[in-house]
Amino acid sequence: MLQPLPSPGQAGPEGLETAIAARVPAFPSSGAPGSEPLARGGLAEWQLRKVIRHVDENLAAPLGCDDLAALVRLSTGHFSRAFKSSVGEPPHSYLIRRRINRAQRLMMETRDSLSQIACACGLTDQAHLTRLFRKAVGTTPRAWRIDRLARTAA
Repeated sequence: MLQPLPSPGQAGPEGLETAIAARVPAFPSSGAPGSEPLARGGLAEWQLRKVIRHVDENLAAPLGCDDLAALVRLSTGHFSRAFKSSVGEPPHSYLIRRRINRAQRLMMETRDSLSQIACACGLTDQAHLTRLFRKAVGTTPRAWRIDRLARTAA
């Protein structure tokens, strides 16, 4: 059973704040045992699913934050904040990461040139792929591909 809150005269400001904090949950939970609290200010589940599906299906096409925001009927600024709250990174960073992941998969599954892979991932050219890949992975796409192919052959 809950204890009654102390009256302001019975406890100092710290005591009252502690008593209130103990009774008010910080964030609502999804209800599943062991689940994380829901992100505050994030995208609704349907919005997040729709954006992620759209990004995955259209990686080869130019994708802007304005387009993604319009997809879920939000302003660009609100969408960007909500997306970061839900995913943990800004939309542009997420898009670059997904393009790099797709490039890695294509490098392992096909014999396409890096230039063709760059275009298939929505990047302007091989130099663009190399610059982003080196920043994200720490090595060039060619060196990464040679290393991975050597590991799978061994």
